[in-house]
Amino acid sequence: MKNTKRYLSIFLALALAAPVFTGCDNGLDEYKSGETIAPPSDKFKAEIQFVSRLTDGALAGSDADYAAIDNYMVNTLEGRGKSWLTVLDRADGANLPKTMQTALNTKRWTAFAFNRIANKSSYQGSMLYFNGPTTEVKGTPSGSGCYVTGFAPTLNGTRTDKDEDGNVTGTTNVSFAISFNTARFENADQINAFGGKNGVLSGLHYKKQNLLMIGTVKNDLLGALQSAAANTNEAIQVREIVKGPAYTIFMLADSRFWGYVDVASTSLGNGIEAYGIHVMW
Repeated sequence: MKNTKRYLSIFLALALAAPVFTGCDNGLDEYKSGETIAPPSDKFKAEIQFVSRLTDGALAGSDADYAAIDNYMVNTLEGRGKSWLTVLDRADGANLPKTMQTALNTKRWTAFAFNRIANKSSYQGSMLYFNGPTTEVKGTPSGSGCYVTGFAPTLNGTRTDKDEDGNVTGTTNVSFAISFNTARFENADQINAFGGKNGVLSGLHYKKQNLLMIGTVKNDLLGALQSAAANTNEAIQVREIVKGPAYTIFMLADSRFWGYVDVASTSLGNGIEAYGIHVMW
């Protein structure tokens, strides 16, 4: 009971958030009405880690799995040193003490992106690790058993300047708050509620046109998700990042603001993969 109270206290403490105000030459500032928007360029880049099995099962099922994930986040990512946002897909509510211990080991904040309640004692979703407080983490229902979770983490990326011959002349660290969303789509009803002129995506895009979304969708529903996004706004694109055994990692964004660069995979063992997804703006 004492351990339960201890980790509950940790969880509540990490869930508290304070406002973050940032400002810099980040390449994604607000544009005036009618102003031409420069397309995304690899001059500005950042990486997001997405750890998953891409199956219908939970991410970790043993102490060895949790140890491998903790080792990756503590040593490979050097805590918060090489990461600003890490998503543990299907972390679920299986072992809160271990996932919260990783937050302590990496000195990072956490939030839970809820998907659905499997039964009275089990719930499904992703654990988000980020480096600073945020004002709000909000889940918006999209059909039965799906919530689109959004918040405003502080992105840490780089600006790379080159001369006319393409030689790098300088690299500058860039940091600013973005609108990030994630979800897991597993049936057509969820996608139908998400897309279209009156869907969830339309409301999100109306509030923040430069939103960025990375999540998973069942392999055979990727096309439906792409169509739903296009029917919402022709500028919104859904890109396939990695196709797994049952689910596909997708990136959704307004093509005027975000672009996909590439992805690198690191095996953590026992079917768990860590995908470093590089984006540009």
